[in-house]
Amino acid sequence: MALTDRTIVSYHKKERVTVLEIPDRDSLSIRVSTKGKVVFQYRYRFQGRARRYDLGSYPALSLKNARIEVPELRRILEKGFDVKKVKDSAKLLAQQNNKEVITLSDCVEYFLENYNKIKSPRTRKNYEYSLRKHAKGLTQSVESISPEEWFEYFQTMIKTNTANTANGMIKKLKTCLNFCKRVHFISIHNLDELQTNDVGDTPNVGDRTPTIKEIKDIVTEFHRTKCYPTTINVVKLIMLTGARCGEARTMEKQDINFEDKLWTVPKNKCKTNTRIIRPISDEALKIIKWQIETFGSETDYIFPSASYKNPISPATVNKMCRAIVNRMDLEPWSVHDFRRSLSSILGQNEVFLWVTEKMLGHKLRGILEVYNTHEWIEEQRDAYRLWENLLIDKV
Repeated sequence: MALTDRTIVSYHKKERVTVLEIPDRDSLSIRVSTKGKVVFQYRYRFQGRARRYDLGSYPALSLKNARIEVPELRRILEKGFDVKKVKDSAKLLAQQNNKEVITLSDCVEYFLENYNKIKSPRTRKNYEYSLRKHAKGLTQSVESISPEEWFEYFQTMIKTNTANTANGMIKKLKTCLNFCKRVHFISIHNLDELQTNDVGDTPNVGDRTPTIKEIKDIVTEFHRTKCYPTTINVVKLIMLTGARCGEARTMEKQDINFEDKLWTVPKNKCKTNTRIIRPISDEALKIIKWQIETFGSETDYIFPSASYKNPISPATVNKMCRAIVNRMDLEPWSVHDFRRSLSSILGQNEVFLWVTEKMLGHKLRGILEVYNTHEWIEEQRDAYRLWENLLIDKV
C-alpha cells in the first residue's frame, strides 16, 4: 500500500520506542527514528548488495518531490553506477562551486576546538600534537580525497615515521572526520573506505626485558652516536628511574627538590592522572644538573627541544633509539622496555613489588590502593641505589 501525506504527518515529530520503516512504491520508503524524524530512502541493490540512499527529510522534502526523484535514481542504477556514490559526488561538486574548500587542516582545527569527549589532558595533548603534525600533507578539499589517495598518504607516513604512527593516525583521523561529518562541517569523506588494520601495524604489548648486559651495551652505543646530548640524556634518565618517556621528557626545574633529592611528577603529566614522587639517584641527579647548567638559562624544561620552547619530542627520542636498534645485534627494544627490566631485575634482587610499583608510577591495587597512601620514599631510594650499582660502570 502506497504512502500518503497523512500517514507521514502522523509519524512526524512523534517519539516512539523503535525505529520504523514503511515502504512506498518503486523502491521508495520512509524511515522514522525514535525521535520522530522522517527520512525518505531509495532502496536498491548494487553488485549483489542491498543499499539505501537518503533523499532527504520531511518536511523539507515532500512525498511528491521524493517520488519525482525516483526515475533519475533508477536510470543511474541501469547504467551500472552506484546511486549513492553518484549523488554524493554531484553534491560535492555543487558544494565546491558554491563554498570555500575545506581542507584536512581545517577539519583538524574545527575538531580540536569543538570535540569535547576527550577528558584527559594528556590524551588531548597527544591528539593535538599528532593531528597538527600530520594534517599538512593533503591540501585539497577533504571531501574529494579518494581512498587511493588516503592509502598513499599513510604509506608515506610509514616511510617517514613508523607503521605504528600510521595506524594510530588513521584512528585519530577517523574520529576527527566522522565528528566533522556528524555536525555537518563536511558532507562526506572517504577515509571510512579504509579499515584501521589496512594501515601500518597495531602496537603490541611488549614482553621485551633487556638484561643488565644489554642495557650497558646500549649505553655504550649511545656514546658512539652523534646525537644531540639531550636525546641521549633523557633515555639514560629513563633507564635509571624507570619513568615513562613522557614523564621524563616533560620534566621541569620546578619538579625537582634538590635538597631532598626528590622528583615530583604532577598528575597532569602522568598517564594515571596521579601525582608521582620519586627519589633521585646520584647518577640521575648528575644528568639533571648537567642539563640545567647547559640549558637552564634558556628554558625551564630539563630536556628541551632545539628551539628551547618545548620539551624534546617523542619522535626525536624514538628516532635515535631506532637508529641504535638497527646498528646493534640485539633483539629490538624500546625505551618502555627499561621499565620492565627495572621491575623484573629488582624483584629478582628481593625488592618488594609495591616498592617497584611506586618506582614505575603505577597505582597500587586492592586494599593497598584504598588504605595505603605511603610513598615508600626511603625504600624506593634504597632500590634506586641498588639499580644504579648494577648499571654504574657504564651509565
